[in-house]
Amino acid sequence: MKTLRRFFVVALYACTIWSLNAQTKDDNFVGDTLNCPIISFNFAPWMAQGAINDMFESPMLDFGVSAMYKTKNNWVFGLEGSFFFGDDNLKNRTERLSSIYTEAGTVIGTGGSDAGVEMFNRGVVGQLQVGKIFKVTPQNPNSGVFVMLGAGIAQNQIVLMPSLEEAPQISDSYAKLYDHQQRGPVLSQRLGFWYMNNKKTYLNIHISFEFTQMWLKSTRDYIIDDFMGIRGKDDKTYFSHIYGIKFGWMIPLEGKSTQEYYYY
Repeated sequence: MKTLRRFFVVALYACTIWSLNAQTKDDNFVGDTLNCPIISFNFAPWMAQGAINDMFESPMLDFGVSAMYKTKNNWVFGLEGSFFFGDDNLKNRTERLSSIYTEAGTVIGTGGSDAGVEMFNRGVVGQLQVGKIFKVTPQNPNSGVFVMLGAGIAQNQIVLMPSLEEAPQISDSYAKLYDHQQRGPVLSQRLGFWYMNNKKTYLNIHISFEFTQMWLKSTRDYIIDDFMGIRGKDDKTYFSHIYGIKFGWMIPLEGKSTQEYYYY
């Protein structure tokens, strides 16, 4: 957590200085605030606390796309969808799935050998978002420190993927006994720096520290998890707190400044 915070502070400071240097090249120019739709491609390494951390190793990777609309008053309204996953990161797997593991700690495949099952989480998040940009310089009123809030729905589950042989005991409907598919509401908060360039259409980025809270509940009628002592319906709601640094590359679809710099 401390390392991520230090990195974010340094990155935010660097972005601010870079923006100020870029704009002071023409101190007599006062930019115009753009009113335009924006597409953003986002990436974030995620760390987890709570229920997701109890089940999966961190970090996880999150990739997403946002469709946003920026007003002339620097309000931003958007819809974001993202996909997150880990890398063979399920904790306590032999205890959780003890009914299908051998004493040697393997899952037997159709050929009678180790099926080489990888177990990781895979999830999706969809959110409605609203944010505000606070400009740093009059030369570029479209850039500055920004805050954003989001609310939506999330889903997460275990993926059981044999890499060496087929394993019918964890395929199709049998996988649903072990996958802990969960779904529920999500909230998010972001604080960072938003930069839209007056001249170069490809140099539009944002970087922010993001906090996300999830309240997830099982969607399955029957779950087997011997580590948690569950054999049946799981009615508990699980809370997770996820945080990370989000990077985004933005493509403004239209709009221009007072010096006729166009954004497509």
